[in-house]
Amino acid sequence: MNKMSSMIGIIIPIVFSATLIIAGATESNEWDSYSDVAVNKEWTITFNRSIAADSVKHNVYIQDQKANRIAIQSTVSKNQLTISPTENLQYNTNYKVVVTNNLNTTAGKSMNQGVVIPFKTVANNNTPSTHTSVKSFPTEYDFTWDMPSSDYRQFNLVGTKNGQTVAGYETTIGQAAFGIQVGSSRNTVVAKYGKPLKHIKKDHTNYTQTYIDKYDNETSGTYLIDDRYVTFFYDAHKQNKVRSITWVDAQTEMAKPGFFATPSDELREGFEHLMVELINQARVAEELQPLTYTPDFNSVARKHSASMANNDYFGHVDLAGERGGARMKNGGVSYSWWGENLAYGQYSAIYAHEALMNSLGHRENILRTEFTHIFVGVEFNNKNQPYFTMNFYSI
Repeated sequence: MNKMSSMIGIIIPIVFSATLIIAGATESNEWDSYSDVAVNKEWTITFNRSIAADSVKHNVYIQDQKANRIAIQSTVSKNQLTISPTENLQYNTNYKVVVTNNLNTTAGKSMNQGVVIPFKTVANNNTPSTHTSVKSFPTEYDFTWDMPSSDYRQFNLVGTKNGQTVAGYETTIGQAAFGIQVGSSRNTVVAKYGKPLKHIKKDHTNYTQTYIDKYDNETSGTYLIDDRYVTFFYDAHKQNKVRSITWVDAQTEMAKPGFFATPSDELREGFEHLMVELINQARVAEELQPLTYTPDFNSVARKHSASMANNDYFGHVDLAGERGGARMKNGGVSYSWWGENLAYGQYSAIYAHEALMNSLGHRENILRTEFTHIFVGVEFNNKNQPYFTMNFYSI
C-alpha cells in the first residue's frame, strides 16, 4: 500500500598507500595479501621501464571475489603506475588489483610484467562511528539517523546504534554507495545487480519492497548486498536516474518486527522533523531556498492526520468539509500562499518523501518557489501505519 495526495553509512576514509617495485621480466607476480586494509586505498607500482599511458585502460583493474570489475582511476609517471578505486568498496571483502602482462612500454613493446595483488578490506563490526552530528532523528528501527552536516549540498544520513554504523542514506549527486553513484541510470544498477528483491520475508510474511508508479515503472529497487538491504530510489522525472540510496544491515532489518514500527511520540516527531530536512535537501538541490520549519503549528497538521488515521479515509477534505487552507487559518496560520501534501502506506519519512518526489503534483509543491515555510503532522492508525500531512505556505 502506497498512497499520496497533493494540493496546488561510516568509517572515516583512511588513505592506504602501497609501493611495489618490479625488476626484470616476469609473467606474473602474486604479492602477499594486504589484509584488513582501509576501504579507501592507493597503490603505486614501479616498473623497470617507462609505461605507455594509452595501454593502461584495458590492462589495469580491480576486481571483487565474483570477478566483477571495480571502477578505478590510474595515473602514469614514467615507470610508475598509481591505482585507486573510484567507487566505494565493501567492508570485509576480498579483492584483487590486477595488472596484465600486456602493458606496453613507451617504445611500443610488451612490458611482459604482470602483477596480482590480493587484499581484503577491513571489517567494520567493531569500528566505532566517528562522525559528528548536527541533528539526530529517531527512526522506525532501533537506531538513530544522524545528520552530519547542516549544508544541504552535502546532505547524507548515518544510522548509528551503540556507536556503530548500521545504516546510511545518500542523495547528493556524485556520491556513491555499493558501487553506484547518485545520478547514475537505473540500467547501471540492473547491469550490476540484476533484478531487485520482490519481498523481504519476516515471520512467514512477505513485505513488498518494490514501488510502482501509475505507469507501471519501478521507482525503487531493493537488493541484499554484502549482508545489507540496499534500496536504490529512481527519479521518474529525470530519466529514472538514481535519486538516492539507502541501506540498513540485515541484522538490524530483521530485528524490526513486521513492516511498520511501534508508534511513539518520539517516532512521530522524528518523522516530522526528518521530512522537513529531506524536503529542504530536495529544494536546495534544485537551487531553491530551504523552507523555514514552524513546528509550533505541527498540531494543526497532526489533527488532520489523526482524523484520517482514526476514521479510515484519505483526502484533503476532512469530515467537516474543510480543506487545508481553512484548517491552517483555524489553527492561527497566516499565509498568502498555501499547499498541502498527504501520504500514507510508507513505513518511514524517507520512503514517503521518495514516493512524493515521484508524483508530479507533490513534487511541484515541494519545489514551489513561492513557499517559504512548512510544518508537518504525523499520526498512526491502529495498524501502526503513519499518516503524513505536510502544509506549505508563504507569508
